[in-house]
Amino acid sequence: MNSKKLTALLLSIVLLIQISLPSGGALAEETNSSQDEAKELLQKGLTIFEIDKEVARLNEQDAKIGEQIKQNEQDIVKQNGNVDVTRKHAGKVLRAYYTGDRDSIWMLLFAANSFTDVLRMFEYLQMIITNDHRSLAQFTDSFQKLTKLQTELANSRTELQNTKTKFLEQRERLVKLQEELDKQLAVSVQAQAIATQIKSLNDQWKQEGLPLARDYLDNLSSAFRELPQFLMSDSKYISITSTTPVVNLTDTDFNTYLHSKSDLLKTLNFEFKEGAMVATGKKGDLQIAIQGNFVLLTNAENLNEVSFVVNNLEFNSFKLPDTTIADFTKEFSLGFVPKKVVSYLDVISVETKKGVAVVKLKLSL
Repeated sequence: MNSKKLTALLLSIVLLIQISLPSGGALAEETNSSQDEAKELLQKGLTIFEIDKEVARLNEQDAKIGEQIKQNEQDIVKQNGNVDVTRKHAGKVLRAYYTGDRDSIWMLLFAANSFTDVLRMFEYLQMIITNDHRSLAQFTDSFQKLTKLQTELANSRTELQNTKTKFLEQRERLVKLQEELDKQLAVSVQAQAIATQIKSLNDQWKQEGLPLARDYLDNLSSAFRELPQFLMSDSKYISITSTTPVVNLTDTDFNTYLHSKSDLLKTLNFEFKEGAMVATGKKGDLQIAIQGNFVLLTNAENLNEVSFVVNNLEFNSFKLPDTTIADFTKEFSLGFVPKKVVSYLDVISVETKKGVAVVKLKLSL
């Protein structure tokens, strides 16, 4: 075979191969699509895992409230008996005062023949009065206890209804997500591999990610509480050129402060944006991302509090559901109250801009 024929044959083979194989762009697109599909399924798997925990918690809470209602009902029956007993004693006392029986007893003092008899009679009257007061106090106390138990029972029944409603909502959400995941896995060529990856991701979140997120939030909670002292320690943070003092805190200074509080917080960095705060922390191959913002709240002591409210939480680029954020919000308080540090300063507004958080204060004498 001459060289021309050999060259023509090789060119034909190369052409056939190019025709039969997908182009580089198409192959890359197919790979990206496959990766996106896999990540979506992993995301659903993690969401299901966390919502399932919330469903289990609500179910357990339902059972506890049910037991509390039974106990309250038993206590109310018992307390009703106590109220009846004390009511009878109190009734006798009141009738005695109303009909004048106690007045006639006091008249015995004037019938005494000696000072010794007067003292004895006075002691006797004091005992009667003391017992009268005790009977009335016992009735009042037993009635107040009954009222308290009835209020607790009503609150428990309301809480139980709310819990049942939440349980049904989360259960419905869980079932829907599970059905979607099952359908997608059923038609996926990577079903077995993805199922294994879902379990691996859930285990990693439970064993490593969750403890790390909790540690970050615990450290942040302490740092936020102590933030007012840090701001007051340096006049550069507070502007008092007007009647309304203003705190300007840059994200650079905030990160410097956080890094000084603990070794773990040295791995976390905040970025202040327009109307948002984003934090990213990395430890080894684990990454936690937190997004939220400062908001002004009134706490249980009726003091204005600057609170960091989390609205998005991610682990290794996977979003955690709102139920997980709600659990963390109950467990960790991320905020500070300026008035607790400086009694004459109260916060009136807070906003986040690009690179800086602005807190406006007022003098409260």
